[in-house]
Amino acid sequence: MAIKYLSKSKIQNKTVLLRVDVNVPIDNGQVNDSFRIEQVIPTIKRLQAAGNTVIVCGHLGRPKGKPDPQFSLEPVAKLMAEMLGYKFLRTDHQLPEYEINHLIFYTGNILEDKHQECLGTAPAKDVIFLENLRFYPGEEENDPVFAKKLASFAEVYVNDAFGVDHRESASTVGVTKYLPSYCGLLLEREIKSLDLVLKKVRHPFVVMTGGIKLSEKVGTLQNLGKQADKILVGGGVANLMFKVNGLEVGLSKIEDGKDKVAWEILKNFKDKIVLPLDVVVADKHMDRNSVRATAPYDIRKSEQILDEGPKTIFEFAKEIKKAKTIVWSGPLGLFEKPPFHHATMALARLIGGRGKGQAYIVAGGGDTVDAIRQAHQFDNIDHVSTGGGAMLEYLAGKKLPGIEALK
Repeated sequence: MAIKYLSKSKIQNKTVLLRVDVNVPIDNGQVNDSFRIEQVIPTIKRLQAAGNTVIVCGHLGRPKGKPDPQFSLEPVAKLMAEMLGYKFLRTDHQLPEYEINHLIFYTGNILEDKHQECLGTAPAKDVIFLENLRFYPGEEENDPVFAKKLASFAEVYVNDAFGVDHRESASTVGVTKYLPSYCGLLLEREIKSLDLVLKKVRHPFVVMTGGIKLSEKVGTLQNLGKQADKILVGGGVANLMFKVNGLEVGLSKIEDGKDKVAWEILKNFKDKIVLPLDVVVADKHMDRNSVRATAPYDIRKSEQILDEGPKTIFEFAKEIKKAKTIVWSGPLGLFEKPPFHHATMALARLIGGRGKGQAYIVAGGGDTVDAIRQAHQFDNIDHVSTGGGAMLEYLAGKKLPGIEALK
């Protein structure tokens, strides 16, 4: 069966359970990155415009199946209320009956029967936001009893949580067995944007990868590598490849136990991989007096690689300027800490300059999104994915359980 898209459906005057991915960084009760929250607002507005009552659900962190205040979704709910222009209200049972619009953060134990009628009678003008689903062990276990309970609050289910669709949980897979299920506006955009890379790629096709963990990207590199014309490798992934090539990497960060995987990628795509020609290193204290650019074969044991050098930026830029399709996942250095941000920032701006016309650009992953924001290139990238791991698995050609369940 084909996926049913919210954008092509008439869901009116229903109670809708909307699964979103709002697993965002929170410090001192404040949301640090609102990107994922912003992306689900259009789906909420569309559902409400058609007279539907929306019950939003999601998760935060890893609370291990029991309530934990540090993983409360209350800061997220407050910010969402602000974005919608609604009054925020926190309750564990009674819903308000005022004329103004509310976002009601509902903290009651949803497994208790007394909450059934309460949640089922919420007015369409309000949004109900449930507390962290991972406070219940049944969520991550995809327990059918928990899934059925979740489904009992609504008449329709909408999945708009691409970032967790690579996990099999009650709120992404289990509920689809009990409710008519639809793909939200954000999830539709994710699927169609990534399918352009998998099914309609334009050449030259360049993949740029960085970060520390090769293990997260190996499937994507193996799958996209078949079509890619060039694979630009920086960051900790490049450090690991230097190491398996027998070079000294000093104190540089690398992923342990992945030497064999790195060697296989190098061997399989030896004519496509472009490794850094020079790197920026410093001592363990990152003292500015110790910072220098050097060739990869001239790194001392007391140094660590923290960025790519000017020759590498120039070489990577040559390939990016020719590209018609670019996929980027992972920063090329310690971009959060100047002066080790130059390669990531320079290439982010160059990629942004190619987007929305000259080339089709897809980027994703938490650190990559941060880098795009720091480089002020959000509006220039064709598609910035809300799902790091999910994006990589989708581009690796894997079937994501949350999306498959919608079929």
